[in-house]
Amino acid sequence: FAAEIIAKSGITDDKVTETPEALESKMKIDDGVPLANPTPYRQLVGSLMYLSITRPDIAHAVHTVSQFQHAPSTVHMGAVLRIIRYIKGTINKGVFMSSSSSLNLIAYTDADWGGDPNDRHSTTGFCVFLGESLISWKCKKQQKVSLSSTEAEYRAMASTTMEIVWLRQMLLDMGIKIEEPTDLCCDNKSSIYIAKNQTFHERTKHIEMDCHYVREEFLKKTIKLPYVSSEFQLADFFTKPLCSPRFNFLLDKLSVIAP
Repeated sequence: FAAEIIAKSGITDDKVTETPEALESKMKIDDGVPLANPTPYRQLVGSLMYLSITRPDIAHAVHTVSQFQHAPSTVHMGAVLRIIRYIKGTINKGVFMSSSSSLNLIAYTDADWGGDPNDRHSTTGFCVFLGESLISWKCKKQQKVSLSSTEAEYRAMASTTMEIVWLRQMLLDMGIKIEEPTDLCCDNKSSIYIAKNQTFHERTKHIEMDCHYVREEFLKKTIKLPYVSSEFQLADFFTKPLCSPRFNFLLDKLSVIAP
């Protein structure tokens, strides 16, 4: 399918890129000249969205270009072609599924606070492992503007908790009961404190529903909330563009490799 996307794009040269998006990529709605015919753009983005189901390494880049389908420009098309050039150079890569992994879940959650230059909404990113195997990931713009990084991180934490609850129930339906709480690794100490604190404050009232939900699952021992340093926050991969060394470091940790 990746080869079909490359052929559809019309790229015939051998130029490839090391990462699917430029580090300084902060595209705006009005960047560039509007495309006279937006249909090819929409078709390519649709194909890339389908491919990203099995390629977490393009998840954030595809998430970004998908936001301009209503009025794409030459700049936006350039970003799409960069993703395809990256795919061309990594066409054999995929998620490695270990045959000897444990059946314990571990999740990582992160947020890029106010990272969208068009509306300053934050981006939620998370990934979930079953043992050593990556089985779930997500990159999604948050619906509301967050007034602090803690608020953005907490909303991401709530989304990840919902995914954990769903995965644990799915495994239970398959006859696999996870006895231990699932580690939900976060690099924001304030968010962890809020989840463990029984008292709500005026500053957190507007995210009280998320607070109640995460705390409820914490008290039920569905999740644990270990702190992880930003260096080893794997969900960082799904929230913003990364430099090549950082991108490849996290790609290795996510076990996205060529056979």
